[in-house]
Amino acid sequence: FLQALADAAKRAGLEPMQGHGIRIGSTLMYLLQGLSFEAVKTIGRWASDAFRLYLRKHTQILAPYIQ
Repeated sequence: FLQALADAAKRAGLEPMQGHGIRIGSTLMYLLQGLSFEAVKTIGRWASDAFRLYLRKHTQILAPYIQ
């Protein structure tokens, strides 16, 4: 799967993502779509809350919870 993605990225002129980056990206995507932290944790099979450390756009995600 990762090799197929790397080949597609290369053909598109993009840098290939590593497996970890894909997992974090999908976590971010779900959160930005409004899923709860617990739902994302379950979908991503995260055993802990460690995924929160990787979030790159945390202000966009946390804004609805802060308001």
